[in-house]
Amino acid sequence: MLTKLDAHRTDGPRAAWRPWRVLGCVAMLVMCALALVVLAPGPAQAMKLHDGLSYAGGLKLDVYEPTHVRRGLFARKRPVVLYVHGGGWVKGDRKRVYSMPQWLTSRGYVFVAIDYRKVPQTTIDGQVRDVERAIAWVRRNIRRYNGDPNRIVLMGHSAGAHLSALAAATGRAQGLRGVIPNDVQAYDLLAYATKRGSIGSMFGTAFTDEPKNWVRWSPATHAKRNGRLPPHLILYSRSQGERRRAISIGYANLLKGRGTDVDVFHGTAYSHGAIAARLGRPGDKATAAIERFLARVTR
Repeated sequence: MLTKLDAHRTDGPRAAWRPWRVLGCVAMLVMCALALVVLAPGPAQAMKLHDGLSYAGGLKLDVYEPTHVRRGLFARKRPVVLYVHGGGWVKGDRKRVYSMPQWLTSRGYVFVAIDYRKVPQTTIDGQVRDVERAIAWVRRNIRRYNGDPNRIVLMGHSAGAHLSALAAATGRAQGLRGVIPNDVQAYDLLAYATKRGSIGSMFGTAFTDEPKNWVRWSPATHAKRNGRLPPHLILYSRSQGERRRAISIGYANLLKGRGTDVDVFHGTAYSHGAIAARLGRPGDKATAAIERFLARVTR
């Protein structure tokens, strides 16, 4: 027989709440499990570097994979930014990326940085071929690093900006969602030589002293023939003043006239180096322009 005390413990208000407390605990455990899947880990785990992957003829690339984004059967693969470094066509390597990997992976992009052969080991044609082969490798392999092979944006700074623009203009980089050439004067080499008074030693090393090669390796030459290209965001700095501005805007206007979607970032607050080195910093205007462009063309 139950005593009154026993009856109180069995049938009283505290006992009545026990099922709800159990359900509350279950709900809390479910929420915690979902948080582990969706929320970003700590800063040290924000990205994973796959270093020195071979893509063609001994050339290597690095893949920076964001680790704070959802993975799994139903998760959407992430857009890809493939980056071509600068160095005057004769130097530099895939590690010359400043803070771009941390910045872009934090925004959910897979970031790929490539090496390419340098002049005089090869010519501009060979360098464009290397960019083309890197894009092909990304299309074949990027799914294993959580990337979407159908959402690739090609980006480069300085010489890398020229090679990115030339690869797109020649039609050898098919299926890109966008192109971001960041600060170069080599869109139209005849115009450059005319405005400068000569081709100059650095450009002469890369493009030779033959005007026929200047025409051949100018993105403007091919853009006039090939019509609409993938959307472009063209950035330029204040370095060399009016000449850089005029050549950059001239190429943007050429693309627009052929039906290409073009944005221009007027980076008069930046030097040639700073317009790459500052990318990813809070409040940076070039960073914001690139983020807006990427969000629009990869959605």
